[in-house]
Amino acid sequence: MMTEEFSSETPCMAFSGGRILTMNRSEPEVQAIVFQNGKILATGQRDILQRYDEITIIDLKGKTLIPGFIDSHIHLSFGAFLPEWADLSGCSSKEEVLSKMRIHADTHPETEWIVGFPWFDLPYGGYDITREELDAAVSAKPAILIHTSFHALLANTLACKKGGISRESQDPDSGFIEKREDGEVSGVLLEAACVPVLSHVLSISPRRYAELINQAARDLHRFGITAIQDPGVTPDAEAAYRLLHAEQRLPVSVLMMPHGKTLLDNRIGDRLDGEPCGSGDEQLRVGPVKVFGDGATQKTTAFTFQIADQTVSSGEYRNDFQETLREAVGHGFQVCVHCLGNRTVDAVLDAFESSKNEVPSGFILRPRLEHLNLLSPEQISRLSSMHCCASIQPQFLSRAGNMNRMPINGATWFAYRDLITHGVILGGSSDYPGGFMDGRDVIACIRMGSTMSDGNGNTISPDQIMPFEEWLWIYTAGSAYVGNQEHERGMLAEGMVADFVILDGLLDPLSPPVVSETWIGGKRVYCRNDEEQDR
Repeated sequence: MMTEEFSSETPCMAFSGGRILTMNRSEPEVQAIVFQNGKILATGQRDILQRYDEITIIDLKGKTLIPGFIDSHIHLSFGAFLPEWADLSGCSSKEEVLSKMRIHADTHPETEWIVGFPWFDLPYGGYDITREELDAAVSAKPAILIHTSFHALLANTLACKKGGISRESQDPDSGFIEKREDGEVSGVLLEAACVPVLSHVLSISPRRYAELINQAARDLHRFGITAIQDPGVTPDAEAAYRLLHAEQRLPVSVLMMPHGKTLLDNRIGDRLDGEPCGSGDEQLRVGPVKVFGDGATQKTTAFTFQIADQTVSSGEYRNDFQETLREAVGHGFQVCVHCLGNRTVDAVLDAFESSKNEVPSGFILRPRLEHLNLLSPEQISRLSSMHCCASIQPQFLSRAGNMNRMPINGATWFAYRDLITHGVILGGSSDYPGGFMDGRDVIACIRMGSTMSDGNGNTISPDQIMPFEEWLWIYTAGSAYVGNQEHERGMLAEGMVADFVILDGLLDPLSPPVVSETWIGGKRVYCRNDEEQDR
C-alpha cells in the first residue's frame, strides 16, 4: 500500500535516461532524480548518481518523467457513490432513462433510494421528465435523478415526501422548489432545495463509505493522478477518509475541503471548531472550507455581458455564502468558492475583501475561486492584486463550441492565459463526476486546454492557447499551490514526496503522450503495459 511505513531498508532508487521535467521554474529539467523512503533525495545531472554506493537506476528509455498529477477539484467522495446508482450516461431518450431507473430498482431490492446519474434536462441536450413519469418507473421507493451539474435533481413523489417537500414548502435561502401553476411541486429542486433529499441519499455507514472511496481512488492511478483535493467533504465523508488513513489504505493523497452536512449545504456548522486548516500529514490534510457562491443552471448562475450594444444578464448568485466565508476566515480557515458567473466573481471578491478584518494574526488569506468561466480584464486585475488563485477545468471546453456565435464585448471565456500572465496561479482539475466528459483523463484535458478546442473542430478564445508543458505545470505545481501544498508536492525537488508520472510520447497536443506508469511514495502503482496484457 502507498501509505505503509517505509523502513531504513527501503532501497535507494533513481530515474535517468529520459526527459525529467521538475516543474521547478529555477531548474526546469534535470538528467537524474534520486529517491528513497517516499521522498526525493536529489535531482541534477547524471553524475549525482555517483554519490550513492547502493542504488537501483531505472532507465526511462527516452520517456518523460514529471511530478504526479494533482486533481485540484474532484468530487471523489460524491463520485464514489456512482457504482451504487443507475448509470444514465449515454441515454438517448426519455424512455431509456426511465427504463434504466426501473431496471435498477428491480435488480436492487435491498436499496432504499433509487438514484440515477447523470440526468440531462432539455437545456443540456437531454429530456425533460415529470415527477409522474418517474413515479410510473419507480413507484414503491423514493427515486431521484441527479443532474449532471449536481446542482439540480428531479424527485418522485415518495422522495419529495421523504425530504419534506410539499406544496406548502417555501423556497429556502439560495434554493428553488419548482411548482406548477396549481401550486403542486413538479419534483424539480435547485441548489439548496436539494439538501433535504441529498441528506438521505448520501447517508451511509463510515465503513461502506470508506470502501467506495477506496475503490474510486484506485481508479485514478491509470490517469497519473497521485493526489486530489476534494471540494465538498461532508462530516460523513471526512469520517470515511480518516478511517482509510488510520488503516493506511488511502490510494492517493487527499486534501479534504470541509463543507456542510451534505452537498450544496453552505452551513458549515461546528466543523470550524474541529481539526484546523493545514492539519494532518502528506497523505491526508484538512484544506480550505468549500462554499458555493453560485450554481450551474441558468437560474442560479449570475452572468452579465454585452453583445454589440445590448446588455444580457441572467441568474442570481447565492445569498448564503458570505457569512460562512467570514466565519471560516475568522477561525483560520482558507476558503474556496464555487464561482461560475462573472457577476458572482465580483460578489466573491467583495466578500473576501470584507473578511480581511476577521483574519487572525499571522494568517495568510490566499483567496481561492473555482471555475471562473467568464472574466473581464478588470476582474483579472483584481484577482491578481488580491493574490487570488483558482482551480480550473478545461473539460468545460467540450460544450463551449457555440460560444463562438456570441461575440462578447469586454470579457473573455476561459481566460486561462490572461490569468497566468497577470500572476494568478491556476490549478488543473476535473470536477468529476460532473461535466460532459471524463475529466479525470488529465492528458485529454490538457490537450483541450493547449488547443482551446471543444474536440469537434471549434476553437474557443484562441488568444488563450498555452503550450502543453505549461498545462503540465498547472496540473502539478499549480495544483499544489492552490491547495497550499507547494512545500510537499507538485515539483521534483529535494524533500518533496516521490510521486511521479511517466509519459510515453511527445508533449504534443495534436498527438499527445499516454500515461505509461504512475508512482506514489516511491512505489509503482500503475503500469500501462501490465494493464494492456490483462485485457
